[in-house]
Amino acid sequence: MFSAGGLGGALKGLGSKAEQLLEKKKHEVEEIGVQKKQAAAALLEEQAKKTGDLLWQTKSDLEQAAVGTAKDAKHTAIDAFDEEFSKAEKAVDSTLQTASSTVDTKLKEADQFLDEKRDQVHKVAQDATTKVSQTKEDATGALLGKAKGVLNF
Repeated sequence: MFSAGGLGGALKGLGSKAEQLLEKKKHEVEEIGVQKKQAAAALLEEQAKKTGDLLWQTKSDLEQAAVGTAKDAKHTAIDAFDEEFSKAEKAVDSTLQTASSTVDTKLKEADQFLDEKRDQVHKVAQDATTKVSQTKEDATGALLGKAKGVLNF
């Protein structure tokens, strides 16, 4: 069937073809490995970029939240201060009103007191004037009486 030379040559040709096929497949595997390595590197680079972007966005969101919280806290503090200031202002206004009313009352009392004292002084002065007039008339009458008595001699 097969000749000895033919079988050896056929096996040698088959071995050579197998070797070429193995080399070809080895080269294909290397190319696929390089492609897969490049694809993996690109995927890792893209994932790293996405992760960086996500971290950057998270940082930005946190900063905005912190700023928003700080602004809210500031507005709350200002509102609380305004409320306390308003209370203090009302307390001061109330105290001023009370003091003003007290001063008005004391002024009215002083005015009434001075009116009463003036009326008393006026009455005392009138009484004194009346008494002086009466005393003068009495003295004048007595003096006239004595003068008539002296002149009647």
